[in-house]
Amino acid sequence: MKIPRFLLLITFSSLTILMVGCGRVKVEEDLSADEEWKVAKTFFEYEKYLDAIDVLTNFTLNYSGSTLIDSAQFLLGESHFAVGEYILAASEYRRLVQNLPQSPLVDDAYLKIILCDFYLSPRFELDQKYTKETLSALQDFQDQFKSTDATILLRSKATTPDVLKEIFTLGMWRVDRPSVKDAPLDRTKVVFPHRSIGFGNWMLRVFTFGIFRPAEPDLIVPKSELVTGDWVIQRALDESRSKLAKKDFKTADLYYRTKKYPSAVIYLDTVVELYPETTWASRALKLKGDCQFAMRQYDDAAQSYQRYLDSKEAPDRKSIESRIEDCKRRAQLSTSKSTAAEQESPQP
Repeated sequence: MKIPRFLLLITFSSLTILMVGCGRVKVEEDLSADEEWKVAKTFFEYEKYLDAIDVLTNFTLNYSGSTLIDSAQFLLGESHFAVGEYILAASEYRRLVQNLPQSPLVDDAYLKIILCDFYLSPRFELDQKYTKETLSALQDFQDQFKSTDATILLRSKATTPDVLKEIFTLGMWRVDRPSVKDAPLDRTKVVFPHRSIGFGNWMLRVFTFGIFRPAEPDLIVPKSELVTGDWVIQRALDESRSKLAKKDFKTADLYYRTKKYPSAVIYLDTVVELYPETTWASRALKLKGDCQFAMRQYDDAAQSYQRYLDSKEAPDRKSIESRIEDCKRRAQLSTSKSTAAEQESPQP
């Protein structure tokens, strides 16, 4: 069967327009600051973040004296953030903070710096460089501001098994995402309002070679929850400190299981002293008591167990109370034996 030439022409033209539309856009050099800002903002709102990065980079180089420079610098950070380039995004936000400290966007930039470092932080077993940088950024924020009125749109992420179920059931099984406030912060994602012309209008524009131009659609806010910047900051602080405490606790637990009790006690003391508000601190007190018991330091073990009970996070209270009594009996027996040995020793 021979395909008509006009169908081939339409198909080829459509594919050409499609491929051109997927390429990076070159902005005219003679645009004013206002015009270039509008172009960049349009790219960002239509989720063409790489094009927005190109335009905004050019804007920050050529219009550093513009009244829009702080907005452009912030949007450049947002564009990198939107595509997951958190290191580059943090760099752009920091440039805003350092070069334009009087901008009203500074607290928003600090909030995003915190989130960039937090999202870069890996599992507790790995190097915690970015966890520590998160805490450093939090301290910088607290040095500058007591609180912030910034807000942010967050959406909780689905777990990998849930995503696979949705894929293999062709979307018939829908992921039931938890509330943002019920999910760990590292299981959330920042979302941005965007515009979309829709597939139908896009096809019409392709097949009419750009003659059909639909009206500009309204901004769409994806399904998400609006949370305050103060809530994000507190959650990032709590989860970062908990992660560092967990890392030290797990190291101590490894030493305990390999019977290197003095080394374990060093790490457990770090958890108790540096991260007392975390749940790992109470667990560290219990494990420290176990280490001291194994080293026959019964008085010290009884004190550690008692501090564990005082922390009010002891579901095994009865067994720990019996362990304390056992420590006291053993300590008393050890003291009695030492006294008897001293009395039996020959006098010089």
